[in-house]
Amino acid sequence: MSRPPRARLIGTLVGGDSPLARLQEHARQLVRLQRQLDLQLPDYLQGAVAVANLQNGVLALHVQNATVAARLKMLLPRLREGLAAQGAQIEEIRVRVRLQKNTDARRPQPVREIDADVLAGLEHLKEQLSERSPLAAPLARLIERAARRRS
Repeated sequence: MSRPPRARLIGTLVGGDSPLARLQEHARQLVRLQRQLDLQLPDYLQGAVAVANLQNGVLALHVQNATVAARLKMLLPRLREGLAAQGAQIEEIRVRVRLQKNTDARRPQPVREIDADVLAGLEHLKEQLSERSPLAAPLARLIERAARRRS
């Protein structure tokens, strides 16, 4: 019973020494390194350090900010020894700060309108406050903006 031609083609893509097979093995190696690294990191650094790549004995790590990078750099000799003890062939570890993209900052803020009854109540409150009240100026700005949006 022979396999269909497409099944054989897929088998040649992912098997042996194909580029896809090498990529898949490299990904497995990075996942193993991440697990080994997580076991060696102190609790306060776990989740803040990510294995980015391993190429020619150089392990690249990405961290969330400069504070984490500074703390991690103090631990590098111990981490390199620990990873070597687990069979990883790492000559050098490089730490790079990679800021996470903040998608919330790109979203426009929703415009909230104040109901006419609420606006009237706020205006009544403003009239009852003294001019020296710390609430008077912010309340006046709120009412002014709400009135501009309504017109």
